[in-house]
Amino acid sequence: MNSNPQPAVGSSPRPWDLVLGGQAAASGAPPYALVLGGLEGARRRLTRGEEAVRLATLPQLLQYGPAGLAELVAALAGNSSWAVRLAAWRLLSQLEQPEAEEACRTYSPFRPVGGAQGVIAAYRRGERDFAYADLEGADLQEARLGGANFYEANLRKANLRLCNFNGAHLRQADLRQANLQGAKLSGALLEGADLRGADLRGVKVSGTSLRGSQLSDATHLEERLRHIWQLQNWGGEGQDLAGQDLSKADLRGLVLRQICLRGANLKRADLRGSNLEEADLRGANLQRTDLRGANLQSADLEGADLRGAELRQAQLQGANLRRADLSGANLEQANLEGAQIEGLKHSGARIAGLIFPDGTPLKPWWW
Repeated sequence: MNSNPQPAVGSSPRPWDLVLGGQAAASGAPPYALVLGGLEGARRRLTRGEEAVRLATLPQLLQYGPAGLAELVAALAGNSSWAVRLAAWRLLSQLEQPEAEEACRTYSPFRPVGGAQGVIAAYRRGERDFAYADLEGADLQEARLGGANFYEANLRKANLRLCNFNGAHLRQADLRQANLQGAKLSGALLEGADLRGADLRGVKVSGTSLRGSQLSDATHLEERLRHIWQLQNWGGEGQDLAGQDLSKADLRGLVLRQICLRGANLKRADLRGSNLEEADLRGANLQRTDLRGANLQSADLEGADLRGAELRQAQLQGANLRRADLSGANLEQANLEGAQIEGLKHSGARIAGLIFPDGTPLKPWWW
């Protein structure tokens, strides 16, 4: 016998629900118990509760079968809170049911912008704000939309192949099943974007942030982009990414302790403030890489190419820099105390405020 029964379909309160009138909950109420008793309680919270309460109530409606679905559609169609309507739309858009699909088409909470042609024409006029735009299924192939704001826009199933989104804001945009093949996303912000089922093959992602974005097994992307997504969202402590191409990747502030990047291509990557303590970077290409404030204590950088690298305030105590090339690098206020530097090349390196391997700020005669 199941000791943790699932909610039954229907509108009546269950034994574990808190009922209207202030009565106390039955002891041992499960975590999914509704607070005001059944579907009627959920309905009242959606019309009278604070916005946060309404948003928390929406997913619970799915437990009530057709009756709950009808309430979800009602919330989409007429709730006084736009945020609630958007959240209801997102829930319904994931249900493979005709009623849900029809409701999403009929009661779209997104802003009409005249489709693909409307956006292109507005962009040419100098407009850049397309937040909450309704562009589902739009054909924007090869459109130039760099720097535009598509915050929480509906770009589901849109054709964005070869589109220029350099520097664009796509935070929390719905890009499910969108075709982004070959799109330019350099410097773009896709934080919190829904990329489930999207085609991201061949996209340009120099300095692109994918933090908090969602992928799925149906998302098409190449190994390089998958590694960048995984590092941005989960870090890389102890991982083996030897020989991988992570050039120009946005890897700021990540925990990468003891990661193996031996022979990896990190040219012009952004590693500001990242923790690379005890990392294996032997022979890695770190040309013009931004390592400002990075923790490289006890890291193995033997033979690494750090020409032109930005190492201001980097912590390199105890690092292995044998035969590394720091020509033209910026080492201002960096700390090399205890570092191994046999065969180190440092022609043209900037050293103001540098702590040398002997632990002093005094430039030795042999430097």
